[in-house]
Amino acid sequence: MKFRATIADLDRLQPLEKNAPLAVDAVFFTGASKEGYYLSVNVARRQNNTVNSFWLLKIPNVGLLVSPKYPDSTLKGEPNAFSTEGMTIEPIEPMKKWKISYDGKMKFQNDKEERMIPVSWELEWTSDLPHFDFDTDLSPATVARAIAREPWSKSYFENFKKRHQTHHEQMGYIKGTIKIEGYGEHDLKLNSMRDHSYARERDWTLMHRYGLHNVTVEDGTKFMVGILSMPVLLSEFEIGYLYSPEGQVHSVESCDLNLYEHGEHGVPPLDYAFTFKAAGKTYLVHCEVLESPDVYIGIDWECRIIERMCRFHVNGKQGWGFAEWQYR
Repeated sequence: MKFRATIADLDRLQPLEKNAPLAVDAVFFTGASKEGYYLSVNVARRQNNTVNSFWLLKIPNVGLLVSPKYPDSTLKGEPNAFSTEGMTIEPIEPMKKWKISYDGKMKFQNDKEERMIPVSWELEWTSDLPHFDFDTDLSPATVARAIAREPWSKSYFENFKKRHQTHHEQMGYIKGTIKIEGYGEHDLKLNSMRDHSYARERDWTLMHRYGLHNVTVEDGTKFMVGILSMPVLLSEFEIGYLYSPEGQVHSVESCDLNLYEHGEHGVPPLDYAFTFKAAGKTYLVHCEVLESPDVYIGIDWECRIIERMCRFHVNGKQGWGFAEWQYR
């Protein structure tokens, strides 16, 4: 079932439902390049003009810059906009073009003095690829396996309805120029993944953990794949999709990344491998983590997200992207 009638309805600022204190409308962008540039930006609108938001930037021979209040992400937002403290993300054309602007300050992650450096950018995200709708496009096999693991009851299925989130993702490109005072201008062209999700309720206290990977491979293959564990609904859920070099999108059919074998006690591995299957083909993914900044989400820091900037090898070919790991 689709919860919005048109593409334009799906990919726009969504109203936060009244009398729903945990309502959310969130956009998230990551970008990476073979040359070692990485960018992660998100704005999650919550009630009372509060947002969960952070931005991270890695430039070769400069370093890793983080948003001013890092590792905290609870900021004051602008009404009816994906905007907070100098960061603005604007939809321009549904499923085709977004604008990402920033004019403010950042700090180096490991600078104990937390000196603030003026940073600004005007970036454009574009895509001509189809989006992946998590309401309708997930593999029936992975959904069936996940539900079959759980004890069924009337309240169990009522929980699905209560906690439904509309969510779509799409691969594309981020292009533009970043200016860093004292470190010059840097032209970016990044392979990018974006997502847009919204719901009546997003309660981070219910999420045990997840490990998600969004990757671009040198042959043009692009994918997002991982495992999610939310015991109130699905204790183990294989999710993801793959774009072929020709731009065809396929759902992930299986993934053998076992979360309990990888960092269950809060320290995820920096070098690991797993396989997944899509469009009848098996992919062996080797992940090498280069940077792993931690960000805390929620007023009470209900969860920790580790936004890991990585190099990949996929069936022997080079790749680049992010591995996002979350802990309660």
